[in-house]
Amino acid sequence: MNIPRLHPNTIEAVKERSDIVDVISEHVVLRKRGKDHVGLCPFHEEKTPSFTVSPSKQLYYCFGCQAGGNAIKFLMEIGKHSFSDVVLDLAQRYQVPVQTLQPEQREQLQRQLSLQEQLYEILA
Repeated sequence: MNIPRLHPNTIEAVKERSDIVDVISEHVVLRKRGKDHVGLCPFHEEKTPSFTVSPSKQLYYCFGCQAGGNAIKFLMEIGKHSFSDVVLDLAQRYQVPVQTLQPEQREQLQRQLSLQEQLYEILA
């Protein structure tokens, strides 16, 4: 089965339009501390907040368990959803038009990824 692959422009637009504080605050109680927000980490048990969300960087990080990433990664981890499912959900939420790669674009991307893997093997 050939599942359509999301166009990189769609992924970038979702990253740019997503508000990480809004996304995470649906799952974690956040309090503003300086320019960031803090709360109890949803990925491990704790009593003192070590989970920080940076609106300016659009990233989260836990100093307790070292979990970190962007809004997409957070939703993948918290809900055990696939990358594509999360991007499509956020695209709908933030009204981002969804583009998929055409078959020839997929082939070109596969060739580029294959070349990158070969380069990594050579340089390793």
